[in-house]
Amino acid sequence: MTRDLKQDLQEITSGFADGKIFLIFETNTWNLCWPLIRDFRLVPDTNILVLKPGEENKTIEQVMEVWNVLGSASADRSSLVINIGGGMLTDLGAFAAGTLKRGLACINIPTTLLAMVDASAGGKSGVNFRGLKNEIGVIRQPLHVFLYLPFLRTLDRENLLSGYAEMLKAGLIADRHLWEELKVFDLNGYDEEELERLIWRSIEIKTAVVEEDPEEHGIRKSLNFGHTIGHALESESMHVGHPLAHGYAVAYGMVKEALLSHHKLGLPMAAVDDIRKAITLLYGEPPATLSQSDILLEWMKFDKKNRNNRINFSLIDAIGSCRVDIEASIEEIKEALK
Repeated sequence: MTRDLKQDLQEITSGFADGKIFLIFETNTWNLCWPLIRDFRLVPDTNILVLKPGEENKTIEQVMEVWNVLGSASADRSSLVINIGGGMLTDLGAFAAGTLKRGLACINIPTTLLAMVDASAGGKSGVNFRGLKNEIGVIRQPLHVFLYLPFLRTLDRENLLSGYAEMLKAGLIADRHLWEELKVFDLNGYDEEELERLIWRSIEIKTAVVEEDPEEHGIRKSLNFGHTIGHALESESMHVGHPLAHGYAVAYGMVKEALLSHHKLGLPMAAVDDIRKAITLLYGEPPATLSQSDILLEWMKFDKKNRNNRINFSLIDAIGSCRVDIEASIEEIKEALK
């Protein structure tokens, strides 16, 4: 967390020449966030990129645009890339930096709640490919990540809720007390100090998991609770031209995977109902257009956790406790998707 982002950026970047610093924004963060930190260094205009926003633009084509600009400006391994934006932008910018010349240093400044609690920890970056979420990517830690809560004041409720889903997930997989706190927290006119505490606890959970399993061979897969079905919902929504916000897709995925957890691990139905009620109150019902189980199953077959052509899940056996590498049959998944 930072209280003075401009000053902290000046200090952290002091070892890099002005001409070797590159800033990557998307149009929203360029308009809303750049004015809050501009002039922290004399960065040439040619070293500032403004990309198209939205998950549909998290593509290899935009990565190539970044590579072209960095290459034309003679970026090298003494350069620094600063990504300022939501999860789409920090994912894409960090991937572009991490793959050019076998890796340039980068700093991520997440500007959305989703990016702060999800993309800020773990070092994952990447882009969508063939309609699949984060199909191409790497795990490479950024030089620094700055969390600056005043950026959240620029967000509408939908964007706040999109990030809130990942905080709810953190409670469901690792901290029942956090889950209970999040259920009653008021996102309307929220207390910033209290939200900071809840954000920090969510990040602590993810950081502890990542440090234990940096390459995602075991416990790190617990962070995917809600994501196997959630990513299928998200991919299908993009395919039909009505993109669903990531957090909403994960929230709906957690409801369906909670029911699957009941069938596979004995999660009490009282807990399933608790999860369903809390999430429906915040996010409503999933769009009826995304209810076709056969189509969603096709998307799930591409999930990165799958093994031996079996769809693989991270599920909870109690609120605050998660188990990984749980295989489910087609019939079991269809039952959960009803």
